[in-house]
Amino acid sequence: MIVLDATISNVSYARDFGRIEAKVTLIVKTAHQPVRAIGIRTNVLARGDAPLRTRLLEDAAILVRNRLAVQSQRTAEVA
Repeated sequence: MIVLDATISNVSYARDFGRIEAKVTLIVKTAHQPVRAIGIRTNVLARGDAPLRTRLLEDAAILVRNRLAVQSQRTAEVA
């Protein structure tokens, strides 16, 4: 999976948990499939070593990669 572009929206701070929640939309290209946009809600700790944007994008990319892996396994089971 190659992330071509990303946008972050609907950012909020969950004070009770010390986390930042946001909707991240990734424009991705996967093998043998067209470019598509995938939106996912993610959250990260409010404090961290890397910039907030980087942490949100990395977490979203991991979640999307896992989602695509599950979808491809289901497709393989059906075929």
